[in-house]
Amino acid sequence: MLLRMLGMGTPMTLKNRHIWLLGASEGIGHAVAQLLAQQGAILALSARQHDKLELLAASLAGSGHLVLPLDVQNAASVVAAYQSLRKAWGMPAMVIYNAGYYEPMTTQKFELALVEKMLDINVGGAVRVLAQILPDFIAANAGHIVLVGSIAAYRGLPGAIGYGASKAALLHLAENMAVDLQHTNIKVQIISPGFVKTRLTAKNDFAMPQIIEADQAARHIVAGLQSNQFEIAFPWGLSTLLKMLRWLPARIYFRLLRSRRPAQQ
Repeated sequence: MLLRMLGMGTPMTLKNRHIWLLGASEGIGHAVAQLLAQQGAILALSARQHDKLELLAASLAGSGHLVLPLDVQNAASVVAAYQSLRKAWGMPAMVIYNAGYYEPMTTQKFELALVEKMLDINVGGAVRVLAQILPDFIAANAGHIVLVGSIAAYRGLPGAIGYGASKAALLHLAENMAVDLQHTNIKVQIISPGFVKTRLTAKNDFAMPQIIEADQAARHIVAGLQSNQFEIAFPWGLSTLLKMLRWLPARIYFRLLRSRRPAQQ
């Protein structure tokens, strides 16, 4: 029991587990799909880009993978994809919500449409997916829910309006579910990456400390999925530093960041 509480129990196998991976077409999701398939998982791949999903599915190890294109901003699209998945597999063993959108933005450059898009994809999409899977997981008293957040959730950062709020909401959502479901057999995890080289982080025009490749991020994530840890945060140094900053009083934290002027300002 103590080992389980510390996240040090025997790693859980991924072989033959049916996993629904949303946001699979590129970046972190693409790399995670490759690694999960190498370990024997059977994947349902979702994103908007049908062609990219087909190419990914054809490249994966193993067989039985599904391509389920959808738009997480459209509730009917999410419902249709999940119904197709249920018809093919029944209930999946795990759902990984990796769909996300990012635009660097300061308060001075506030754009309502972009902020709404970040909130709708990063949080609204997750809620639409949860509305489909939670009734099945709860009825079966089984399942594994994974939300991909960010270390940007820990405290307010320069140039992250909209994005930071959306990832903080995901962290809170995961914690809510973990508390509610702790006496069930439903596992909840939050992934909190730092900077990862993707199409989205290529929008940044500032130095990104400890930035890693997508395949490195995938190794952290897949290892974490097999643990009993609630949060999988990486890289260790940057994530630990930001966690420590959460303990600082606001006036001291703001003073530390006073010289951190985002390039957009």
